[in-house]
Amino acid sequence: MRSSTLMLLGCLASLLISASDASAQLTTPRTLSAAPDRFATLEEQLTNRLRATTRQQRGYVQFVVAEVKKGRLDFRLVVAIERYALKRKPDYPFPFFEQALRHEAAKRGVKLPAIQQFATTKITSE
Repeated sequence: MRSSTLMLLGCLASLLISASDASAQLTTPRTLSAAPDRFATLEEQLTNRLRATTRQQRGYVQFVVAEVKKGRLDFRLVVAIERYALKRKPDYPFPFFEQALRHEAAKRGVKLPAIQQFATTKITSE
């Protein structure tokens, strides 16, 4: 009985040790803006929730946020389309967001460029 208890404790200890090693494999969390209210900005929210991973996608998100700040796009419209895209395809919502936002913005007289116009160019030294 006593040896089985020791064996069980040994197994638990090895599990705890291996669990602490696994935490080192996790990626570091992205820090939010230094705003005192501790809420994510619109850009951070769109980038994270729409899974904008490429520079091209992040550039498009920055452009959309700039249009909201200028007053050309309504904040509520952008958030509503973000939610629509998340419902439509939760694992990769960005294409649905871009297409729906362009369509709805055109209805309101705002012409948004296609994401292909946000292609990044890498300058190479010759």
